[in-house]
Amino acid sequence: MPLHNPLWEIAEPYLVATTRYTVADPTYGRYLLPHHAPTQQLMATPGVRHTFRRVFLRPFRDCKTWHEAYNTTEIVHSDEVKLEEAEVAEGVKHGGRWLFYSVWEMDEPEAGWECGGKGRGRDLVLVHGLSDYGLRYSPHVLHFLKEGFRVIMPDLPSYGRSTGVNSYLPSLDLLPAALHTVLTDVVMWDLKQDRKQQQVFLCGASMGAWTVLFYVYRYHPSDSVETAAEASTSDHPEPPRPQIAGVFALCPMVEASPESRPSAIIEYLAKSIKFFAGSLPLAPAVRGNVSDDPRVEEDFFADPLCYHGLLRVGTGLSLLDGMTELNQNAERINIPIRLIHGSSDRATSHAATERLFQRLPHDDKQFELYDGYEHIMLKVGIDDADDEKRQRVLRDWTHWLLERCG
Repeated sequence: MPLHNPLWEIAEPYLVATTRYTVADPTYGRYLLPHHAPTQQLMATPGVRHTFRRVFLRPFRDCKTWHEAYNTTEIVHSDEVKLEEAEVAEGVKHGGRWLFYSVWEMDEPEAGWECGGKGRGRDLVLVHGLSDYGLRYSPHVLHFLKEGFRVIMPDLPSYGRSTGVNSYLPSLDLLPAALHTVLTDVVMWDLKQDRKQQQVFLCGASMGAWTVLFYVYRYHPSDSVETAAEASTSDHPEPPRPQIAGVFALCPMVEASPESRPSAIIEYLAKSIKFFAGSLPLAPAVRGNVSDDPRVEEDFFADPLCYHGLLRVGTGLSLLDGMTELNQNAERINIPIRLIHGSSDRATSHAATERLFQRLPHDDKQFELYDGYEHIMLKVGIDDADDEKRQRVLRDWTHWLLERCG
C-alpha cells in the first residue's frame, strides 16, 4: 500500500468494503519496524524480562453496526509474538484486527527491591497519548520495575504494532474497549500460568489519561468484586472485570488548550467531510506545543513508530466528542485517583482538569498543578540537573502508588 498518501487513505476503506482490495498488513508496515533506542536499552538491561503479546478482536466486517465494532471486547484469539514477518500473515488469518501489548518484569536485584518491593504482585498499566505508542514509556519503566511492579504497555488501536490506519480513530470508544480487552487477556494469561490475578493501577498521559478516566466511567471497575479465579469456577457469562486499585493521570485530555484547538472554520470543514474523508490529515493540533525543548520533538520524529502526520479529520472530531462525554460523566469516575498537570501546558487545559477534579466523588482524590511544567511532564534530561523535573514526577508517582500498596 502507498504509505502516507492521503488520497489513498481516503479511498482504501471503500475498496476494502467492496472486496476490491485486501490489506496484506493491517498495521501498514508498523509491525516490523525497529525498536527505538530507549526500548533497545530496556530490553538489554540485566534481570529485565519482557513478553510481547497480541489479542485479537472480531474484525469490523463481522460486526452488525459501527457501535458494536468500536465497543467490542470479545477476544477471538491471543498469543505471544516475537515480531517476525510470518506473524503478519498469521494475524490476517485470525481476522486481521489485533491489539499489541508488552509485559515487563524484573528479577530481584542483588541489592534488593527498592522501597521494600511493595509493588510486587501489582500491575502498572501505562497508556500512551496521541501519536505515540506503548513503548514510548520505555525510559521510565525501570524505575517501577525496581519497586517490584509488573509493567504493561498496550498499543492503542491504530498506533504502534496494533492494527489500523496510523492515528485514525473514527470513535474514541475504541480506546477504553481496547484497554479492557488487554486487561482481560492479562488476567486469562495469568490464570493459564497458575498465577493469581493482580491488582491493577491504571496510568496514562494526555489521551492515555483520557482513556483510563473514561475506562473507569464506562466499565465501573469499583462495582466488580469477583476475582477471575472465582469466576472461572462459576457460570459467569463473561470474563470478570480486572481489579482496578486506582488511577494516576498526567496532563489528562479533559479539554484542549486554546493554543492547540483548531479554528472554528477548520472544525466546520472537518464536520462537513468527516463521513467521506475521515482519515484525511488536516490540522497541526498539538504539534509544536508539547515542550519548549526542541529535543523532545527531535526524538519524536526520530522514532519511526510514532505518527508524524497532521491530525486526521475523524480523529480530531472524535477527540472533541470524547472530551465532551468525559466531562458530562465526571461524577461516575469513582476510584482512588491522583491528577497532575503542568501550569504551562499548551496542549491540554490544566484549568479543565481542576474543574473535573472538583466533581470526582471518591474520598481518596488528589490534584496538583506543577508550576512551569509543559505538556510533556516526563522529558528525559541530558544530565541530572536537567532530569530533575522528570524525577520529581516519578517520585510523586511512586509515593502515591506505594501508599496504596499496603
